Amino acid sequence: MKHGLVLLFLVTLMLPCAAVARDLPVIAAEVGTPVLQELMGGCSLKCAFPWETSAVAPGKSPQPVYTLDDDDASTVWIDSSEIPGTRLVFQFPKKLPKELNDTPFYGFDIIDGNIKSEALFKEYARLKKVKLYYNGKPFCFVTFSDTRHWQHVLFDDIDAKQGDTFAMEIIEVYPGSKYPNAALTELVLQGAH
Repeated sequence: MKHGLVLLFLVTLMLPCAAVARDLPVIAAEVGTPVLQELMGGCSLKCAFPWETSAVAPGKSPQPVYTLDDDDASTVWIDSSEIPGTRLVFQFPKKLPKELNDTPFYGFDIIDGNIKSEALFKEYARLKKVKLYYNGKPFCFVTFSDTRHWQHVLFDDIDAKQGDTFAMEIIEVYPGSKYPNAALTELVLQGAH
């Protein structure tokens, strides 16, 4: 009887979490222009809030990621995990001028998959659905099209502060014909302007 009450209590605690996850809004990324190396770079949140990125695969230690915001369409991050659940965590600096607190952060641009060639794009998995978190709290899901074009995601302004974190958890992928690992070419946080 005692174990039954404990189980009932635990299930009751988990129900609100499941309801919250179902109630999160879903944003469909907007497909943009083709990717051209000569047009890589430009304004982004990096102007005010540079960030560091790490990948945290299930059961593994965080690994730094340097290829996601390098303005280079020929470099690719490939998830070390063969199953969904990896989180890309974007850490804003802890020491910046105080006047940069409350800088608007409102979305990101992404090049999904390994776009070096059409063959590589199909061989590796691509993001299909992710869950977004700000300072550890989930705030929406995002779905992506299966395309080699830029995709744009906009959400309500977040007032970014020193030391804040933004994270993207891989929920579902378009399967690769050869590799189950998800690949990403570029991810640029947008804001500050």
